[in-house]
Amino acid sequence: MDYLISKTKNGSYYKILSDTTVFDNIGDFNNARSYDDEYKLQEGEWFVVENFSTKEYCIPLLQEDFIPTSYSYMRKEDYKKIDFVVSIQNDKYFLFQKITPSYLYSKKSMISWGNLRSPSEQARLIKEDNILVIKDNPDCVFVKDIDKLYFKNLNAITSIFNGINELYREATDSEVETFLSMDIINLESDFSKDQVKTPNRRRIKEATERYNNFSTEQKNRIPNYISQYCPNLYDATTNKFRISNEKELTELLNTLNQRYYTTEIDGEKRLANSVTKL
Repeated sequence: MDYLISKTKNGSYYKILSDTTVFDNIGDFNNARSYDDEYKLQEGEWFVVENFSTKEYCIPLLQEDFIPTSYSYMRKEDYKKIDFVVSIQNDKYFLFQKITPSYLYSKKSMISWGNLRSPSEQARLIKEDNILVIKDNPDCVFVKDIDKLYFKNLNAITSIFNGINELYREATDSEVETFLSMDIINLESDFSKDQVKTPNRRRIKEATERYNNFSTEQKNRIPNYISQYCPNLYDATTNKFRISNEKELTELLNTLNQRYYTTEIDGEKRLANSVTKL
């Protein structure tokens, strides 16, 4: 039997539905890869975390046997307290959806032409109260018998699994300061770690690792490389990169992470948002 379970903001779990399949199309997970916050998923691809039940950020619901009788039904007046819902299907799929205010309606008027299986030519007005909207696709899926969590957008599930954002741990203030104090960087306009935003804090970790692994010859090639794409960033008189704002820092990080390239056929200059190592 399938169930829809809710977790409220105070941490309590309740049953919402029994013997009801909420997500009709689970799909397949043949195209799954380890999480990489720089990689943009293609159609049909998923990120996957293996051995998920052993992770510190896994929740007890996924680590214990699911016993339906342990949960009471949610009262109507509590539905606005829902934090997320879980559809438990075929005794092995746990399909999660994060609930935000945009999915909750006290009153809603809708025009309907019937459902997909039996549409109607005549529209009708439907008025409903206390509505919880379920999306076509879940935010993530835990497959219990193989102990794997599949997801597409990490930001959508960080509040469900507290601590899972360690998958893209940002550079700490200390790590940011260390990077900005490198002898190849000249900070201007009082630019400091306090102005470095989350995306660049993630890029800094990769850039630092790459730069430290460069040979001396590779480091010497950086100015010529960046001059093709960001000609004003490098100061040849000081042999340093001028960084006075977040945009210039992004350009330097994209350089160290080698995200700029020129197409072979038509010579078009581009920036790669994601890369796959061949």
